[in-house]
Amino acid sequence: MAPVETHVLFSNGPVPKVSQLDLVLTWYRKTCDKQFQRNLRVRPSTFDALLRTIEGDPVFIATGPFDQFPVESQLAITLFCLGHFGNAASVESVTQWAGCSAGAVVVSTRHVIQAVMAWNDLAIHWPNAEEKECAKQWVEAVSCPAWRDGYCMVDGTLVPLSDKPSLCGEGYYDRKSNYSLSVTVVNMPDCHIIDYVAGHCGSAHNSTVFAELSLASNPEVWFAPNEFVWADSAYALRNWCVVPYRKPEHLIRGRT
Repeated sequence: MAPVETHVLFSNGPVPKVSQLDLVLTWYRKTCDKQFQRNLRVRPSTFDALLRTIEGDPVFIATGPFDQFPVESQLAITLFCLGHFGNAASVESVTQWAGCSAGAVVVSTRHVIQAVMAWNDLAIHWPNAEEKECAKQWVEAVSCPAWRDGYCMVDGTLVPLSDKPSLCGEGYYDRKSNYSLSVTVVNMPDCHIIDYVAGHCGSAHNSTVFAELSLASNPEVWFAPNEFVWADSAYALRNWCVVPYRKPEHLIRGRT
């Protein structure tokens, strides 16, 4: 049997790669905060602080024959991924933006997330008395009476995915006609995140994800007397969870 031969009539040649990393990390970082923040969703000062925090992590030490990308480039690629959703956050789109290979995008994101997660318990924790007092002072400074008693709030959001997951993909189809992940965050009025749950499929109800929080399973451990969390109408009313009225009082049977 004769060997099969392949003939390419029109070769596309090498794919040109024009990186935006130098523009963002060199020019925008020093001269244009607005454009830097539009690309990476953080200010240059925040980027620099995060870079100083993670750059010493051993995950950034090359163990193979090739050097890794600079840590600041890996951080920029990851922040660009996290700052976009849907098709804009696909590996192909980030590859075109960063001017690198798809493998570099995947590996850089994995490295940065691993380095950040090493600080998880120090950065995200239930507030102590000092932090509660700081939150109270912030509330008084901005004159927001709704926060004076309940010092934190909970809310869920959907993070659209670029593609349908290959495993149990239909479960990720949400009410907004996207394939997504459900994330629930508990934060203080100064935007300090103190607890979260991530990873549920987009079709999961907010109350289902909320039940995974430590405050929902053991409220007596986390809440002092007269403390509670603010939530929207998707959550159940509890002694420690205050939600809006679901209907005006005059519509309730027996009320006039």
